[in-house]
Amino acid sequence: MALVSTRDEPVARDRPERRFLLLVSLGVLLARASYVPRALRNDEGGYLLVARQWHTGGEFLYGDYFVDRPPLLLLIFKVASLTDWDQAIRVLAIPFVLVFVVAGWRAGTLVGGRTGGRWSALVAAAVMCSPGLAAEQADGELFGAAVVMASLAMALTAWHAGSPQLRLRSACAAGALAAAAPLIKQNLLEGLLLVACLTFLGRRRQDEPGRHRAGAVAAGALVGALAVAALVGLWLTTVGTGVTGAWRDLVGFRGAAFDAIWSSSPEAALRRGALLVLLGVVTGLLPVVATWFSARRVPTELATRTAITLLLLYGLVAIAAGGSYWPPYLLQLAPAAVLAVGAVAPLATRAGWWMRVAGRLVASVALLGTVAAAVLQATVPSVGYSQRIGEWLAASKAPDDSAFVAYGLPSVLEAADMPSPYPHLWSVPMRTFDPEQELLRATLAGHGSPEWIVQVTGLDAWGIDDGSRLRDLVHDRYRVVATVCGHQVWLRRDATRELAPTPPC
Repeated sequence: MALVSTRDEPVARDRPERRFLLLVSLGVLLARASYVPRALRNDEGGYLLVARQWHTGGEFLYGDYFVDRPPLLLLIFKVASLTDWDQAIRVLAIPFVLVFVVAGWRAGTLVGGRTGGRWSALVAAAVMCSPGLAAEQADGELFGAAVVMASLAMALTAWHAGSPQLRLRSACAAGALAAAAPLIKQNLLEGLLLVACLTFLGRRRQDEPGRHRAGAVAAGALVGALAVAALVGLWLTTVGTGVTGAWRDLVGFRGAAFDAIWSSSPEAALRRGALLVLLGVVTGLLPVVATWFSARRVPTELATRTAITLLLLYGLVAIAAGGSYWPPYLLQLAPAAVLAVGAVAPLATRAGWWMRVAGRLVASVALLGTVAAAVLQATVPSVGYSQRIGEWLAASKAPDDSAFVAYGLPSVLEAADMPSPYPHLWSVPMRTFDPEQELLRATLAGHGSPEWIVQVTGLDAWGIDDGSRLRDLVHDRYRVVATVCGHQVWLRRDATRELAPTPPC
């Protein structure tokens, strides 16, 4: 999909701009390539595990495991799972990041001219490669941010298009991309919000051409969004889940999960929230947001200024509503922040100066973090403990063995290439759907109980085993056979296995 029109937009043929964009893209390639060989994070491994067993007819949307992530994200992981090389998902993330950078440059050019485009591209590249934002991992926030950024660029292209044909094509693409973003992560609604804001304010204009432009953009975006919605509806009908079931698993669950998180471990959530704010400041993302809200007399037209403000406010609210507050949450702000940089950085005002300082901070922190991580990996290669445990299990298991990880950390199972008879691979779904652990105890006590238990947290974490029923069951049916990377591994008492040597960690 072309983000730049070669006929209507002469800036696309500007050689210095293309060279600049090429240099930024090469930097992104080098940074992302350095992330490929590193051990997968927990969510990456868990989604790969779910994607590899994805089938219709299971108890849940994707088969035998529950995961509260939308289908387009799992489809991306399904593509990566077609190869046995786990790091393929990191390779697959590279084109998404490049799309984010090119789309950010395009959007920045439209709101702030050539200088705005350069600043937007620089900040876009830095944000999507910043270890401080956990952007080195291939997760829903990264993939979704790229789709959102593309939708914003296409919406602005449609808004500024000089020909009806370009406006219609761009608007349709913007609508389709905007509808696809929440199919990667549920709260990524920025593309839809931008189209709605532009068209609403455009319809309120006094001039007829402005109202006609708003109507054309709205109509094209609606067609694109409905096309995506129709495809999703067809898929849900095929798998037999239906819209109601998908809504329950993907949207309704989030409210129940929020209650479970804050009722069982509010202190941990608050600590992560404070750390998230600190990361936002240190990485420069929150200074960009603060500079936008303090800026005055931004020359961009009212509809675009209002839309950027709306997108930033929505991003802050969506992050606050997330509950868990992990570092990748901040990527929700990345597309709107790129627009804000493009609009303000070119200005010869105090706000412009501060925005350039914030942009340099984003780029510097990302560069230093990437280089430091690469040097550390080259001098002291490290492998995550979940991968070490998984590799040890893979070397110690029998062919048909299964395992349960207490609690969460499905990346252990993915590294071990082992299934789990318990459907809740992450701790939050377990605490939400099985708070009394009735299903878990039945699974461990039943005929199909797993041979292995990997204990990565206390069995009474969050006070979930207050009556010690689970602990008594585990001690009765299992025995500790190894401690790998500081975590106990239990084997069912009626099973014998030749254990591999304990690896260094």
